[in-house]
Amino acid sequence: PEAEVFTRTYLVPDAETLLKSLSTNKVKNLDLKQPIFLYVGRITARKGIKTLLAACAILKKQGYSDYTLLIVGKGDQQEELEAFIREQDFSEQVNWVGWVDYGSLGAYFQQADIFVFPTFEDVWGMVVPEAMVFGKPVLCSNGAASCELIVEGENGYIFDPSNAKELAEKMQVFLENPDLVESMGERSRQLISQ
Repeated sequence: PEAEVFTRTYLVPDAETLLKSLSTNKVKNLDLKQPIFLYVGRITARKGIKTLLAACAILKKQGYSDYTLLIVGKGDQQEELEAFIREQDFSEQVNWVGWVDYGSLGAYFQQADIFVFPTFEDVWGMVVPEAMVFGKPVLCSNGAASCELIVEGENGYIFDPSNAKELAEKMQVFLENPDLVESMGERSRQLISQ
C-alpha cells in the first residue's frame, strides 16, 4: 500500500553500534599529540592514503609536527606507505592501528579530532556519516559521493584527492585554528541528525 512506502535519504550509522563492544573491550587512550587526524578504511591505492601522507610531508617541511595521523585499517599498500613515511621523516606523526573490529571503531572516532577521507573513488563512503555521528569535522575528497554531506567551511572541507598541497592547506586550517574542531564537529552532528 502507498501509505507504507517511504524513503530514507541516507543510511545513518548508530553511535551505540560503533561503541557496542567497548563495555567488554576497553580501548586504551592512545595519548597522542593533538589534533588527531583519523583515517579509517582499507590501506590500498584507490583510497588515496598516499595523498594524505604527501600532505603530511608538506606540513613537516613547513614546520608542523604537533599533530597525529591515526590510521585504522589494513591492506596491500601499507609497506610502501611506511617506506614513504620513513623517507620523508615524519614517523613521529603517524600511528598505525591495523584492523579494528567494527564494534570497537567508535573508540577511535571518539579520540580523534578531525576525520580525513582522501579516496580517489567511492560510491558512497559510510565512514563520513560515521565521523559526523561522532561530531567530527571532515576533510573529504571530491572522489567520494558522501562529500555531499560536507558544507564547505561549516563542518569541514572538500579537496581534490590528487592534490596533496590542497589537503595540507585544509589540515593546516585546523592546526592553526584548533577551536574550529569543536564548532565544526558540532555542525557535523547537527547536519547528520537531520
